[in-house]
Amino acid sequence: MYNNTRRHYKGSSKPLRPSSTPSSRQCTTRELVLAFILFVLLYFFFFYANNQESRVKKLKQQPTYIKHDTLCSVTLCNPTGKCSNWKPDQHYTWSDLSQARVFRDLATIQLNKGCQLKIKVEKSLEESEWLIIPEGVTECSDSGYGVLCRNFVEMDLQSNVLIMAKEMESLMKEQLNQNQEIILVQPAKEEPQNKKVDVTLISQFTVNRLDTFSKAIEAWNGPISATIYLTNPNDIKDLISYFENEKNVETYARVIITLVKPNYLDNTHLAYPINHLRNLAITESSTDYIFVIDADFTPSKNLYSYIRSQLIPYAIHNSASMPSTAWVVPCFAIREEFSDLPLPETYNELRRLVGKDVAYITDPGAGHGPTLATEIAMVRPLLMGDPLAYEVCYESQWEPYYVVHRSAPLYDARFRNQGGDKQSHALHLNAEGYRFMVLRQVFMVHKDHSTFVWPNGGFERSQKATTNWNYFVGFMQEIEGIYGKSARWPRGCSANSIGWQDQRRDTVGLAAGAV
Repeated sequence: MYNNTRRHYKGSSKPLRPSSTPSSRQCTTRELVLAFILFVLLYFFFFYANNQESRVKKLKQQPTYIKHDTLCSVTLCNPTGKCSNWKPDQHYTWSDLSQARVFRDLATIQLNKGCQLKIKVEKSLEESEWLIIPEGVTECSDSGYGVLCRNFVEMDLQSNVLIMAKEMESLMKEQLNQNQEIILVQPAKEEPQNKKVDVTLISQFTVNRLDTFSKAIEAWNGPISATIYLTNPNDIKDLISYFENEKNVETYARVIITLVKPNYLDNTHLAYPINHLRNLAITESSTDYIFVIDADFTPSKNLYSYIRSQLIPYAIHNSASMPSTAWVVPCFAIREEFSDLPLPETYNELRRLVGKDVAYITDPGAGHGPTLATEIAMVRPLLMGDPLAYEVCYESQWEPYYVVHRSAPLYDARFRNQGGDKQSHALHLNAEGYRFMVLRQVFMVHKDHSTFVWPNGGFERSQKATTNWNYFVGFMQEIEGIYGKSARWPRGCSANSIGWQDQRRDTVGLAAGAV
């Protein structure tokens, strides 16, 4: 700031007159301008950029989603009242216990649900024993394990999906929980190293899709978050049986698993809450980017590394000038008569299968036709556009799978079963002004299979319900009420995008439901 403090000089009783030269004042003015610009930039990056989610317009009647605390933990206290909390999936030795002042000096153990705790105690210098500690509070005194428990030298604390499943089984037996939705979360064994430049694979499914989804786990080397829905009380036994196989526990150890038991006394549980389950899995994830798929799709083996090494750095580098974008991953299917063939692992393998009509784009009509995967993505060599992705215009009834920033809107939880669940989300993104870019050289694929039969005939019964949330009536009307009548028309398309005229799409499909 300009200094107007009176300054005195030797040999003069008069204050020094400020120089008429404006350079000093100009310098400080420039500093003020630079400081203001810096403040604006900081405001943008730390407030605006980090609060994109709060700017998304909210839909009606949506649950509030919060991340669940880790189920498993143990608290150890010594006789002086000094306590410490311990995380699962680790083996703790005398060195760790000494630092917490509980080595050979343990008074109480508080073990939460969802844990398996074993402690090693020394009976003498030559003899030791492992004790299995039950849930709740264990007193290491004469009324508890006595001196054995107190003479504590080692600890093994474990938590995995099998332990969680058994905990759910125990909760389901309690009468008070019959009419309650119960949600348990099993964290992945490892956390992402850099969440801002990573992407989580998101999915949801029932117990009979565990083997199917294991193929996606094998193909995806990054973070995964999945919700498992127990359609009926017997599913918990099948879940426990599946994870009694140690190999299956190991496969799913990389996955954040959210286990959901609905209210079985209410028939609405028969209608599969597909978007609610997606939202739960998204909420439990921690990376800045997410990729939502269905359980029967397997990503190409290069997809995760492609997103990490090329897409996310590109998106971050261009974030200041680039609009909100959904990065579409083309999806293909293998015809049922060729189901014995292995899934293609590379783009060249997929191209050959498409050329032989063994593979085809899933739902080539309104569902995935706008992706233009066969017409453009399969062209070789690529003669047009950005080598990373090409832009297409949004079309109504389109249901693409895409990578988005986690600040994107959640899915409308009112949609149950299949029908409108993904279309509604794409429409919501379009209304928010998102553009849609289709990634090149990556894909996901599944094998054709017979139509899934919903357990207990629930799908058929729920479809007859008069209260079903409808895409063409309820949802579109609500979106138009929030964003205006033009919400179903492409909003994020740039001048360089492949518009519906070039896409050779039917205009009826472009704005289906328009009146």
